[in-house]
Amino acid sequence: MGRRIGTGLWVMVIGCLLLSGCATQQQETFQHSYSTENGDHLAFLDVYDPLEPLNRRIYKFNTVVDNNILEPVVRGYKKVVPSFIRTGLSNFFSNIGEIPVMLNCLLQTKSEKSGEVLARFMVNTTAGIFGFWDPATNMGLIKYNEDFGQTLAVYGVPAGPYIVLPILGPSTLRDTTGKVMDNLTKTAFVELAAISSSADLTLSVVDGLTLRASLPFSYGDFDSPFEYDLVRALYIDTRNLLINDGAFVETHFKAREAVK
Repeated sequence: MGRRIGTGLWVMVIGCLLLSGCATQQQETFQHSYSTENGDHLAFLDVYDPLEPLNRRIYKFNTVVDNNILEPVVRGYKKVVPSFIRTGLSNFFSNIGEIPVMLNCLLQTKSEKSGEVLARFMVNTTAGIFGFWDPATNMGLIKYNEDFGQTLAVYGVPAGPYIVLPILGPSTLRDTTGKVMDNLTKTAFVELAAISSSADLTLSVVDGLTLRASLPFSYGDFDSPFEYDLVRALYIDTRNLLINDGAFVETHFKAREAVK
């Protein structure tokens, strides 16, 4: 585990160095992108995306994989596995996900929220039978979404360039670094729980299927040549809302207001 954590830390350090190096360029690009003085009413679609040619190719690759492999597998999964079992599995993995959420709440000094996350985890693990049921929601305990990418943002690390990851989809350099650290947290939990590698692989596959089955989006849904641009803008908007706990970020939404 030490080697894995050490590798993750190096990835985070390298990522932060790259992010800090591109911060100035990112700010200048945003200022230019969101300027509506020239009547550019599509400015809200602009995102710092210096890797756009490569990202578009990866997006096309993801489209082919999702439409021809993942979606047929998910349809078979939904056909074979009853809905109540799928819901239970989704609850189970969501409950495991509360652990990194709680850690990131603590790192962001959100003590009250971390307490609520801990309460959710305890209630669902006990009364919910290891998380297969979700009585915590009925008790009014809110499901939060906090990850290490958001934690880095809270500490002032800029998002860096937009990145499309193979299979995983939209991200930024900061969020990709966050995914690495969150995955290391999960790995540490698996090792502490003495879960075998084969069982971990099985759980990861089922978790991926459950997650994909719960997503309403399919590549091509927008039926638009601007789908890449729309998905990119929506991803950045969503991340900004999560980072700011639902508060709008002026730099991005001023451009949207200019369209109205």
